[in-house]
Amino acid sequence: MNTLVTSITHQQDSYSSAFRTALSSEALRERVPAAFAPAAHERMSPAYTFLSTERVLAALASAGFQPVEARQACRAKSPAHARHLIRLRRRVETVRLRDAIPEILFLNSHDGTSAYLMFGLSCNHNS
Repeated sequence: MNTLVTSITHQQDSYSSAFRTALSSEALRERVPAAFAPAAHERMSPAYTFLSTERVLAALASAGFQPVEARQACRAKSPAHARHLIRLRRRVETVRLRDAIPEILFLNSHDGTSAYLMFGLSCNHNS
């Protein structure tokens, strides 16, 4: 019996879920409506290349990343195109997690206030 308990505990440690509370699609749309903008703000020039946050999120989801936090600039002239930041974590990590959890931070805007940026980092497991 002790062998079974040890085996289960070891498996949970090795394949720990770094993904605790993913944001639902509804929560994501409520927190960062600009992430779902269908096009750039109308004032952008034809030279501007629109990068859809929604498509980036779909691609990251296919790689196992889910949004766990999302924020949007609140003083933006156009909330539908404002700067937004989304934190993503993998659904299940296949490495032993002790002190850190791998994350991706994705920053974008559709009004020309910033270019898209993507950062990979690891956060403290207790955060």
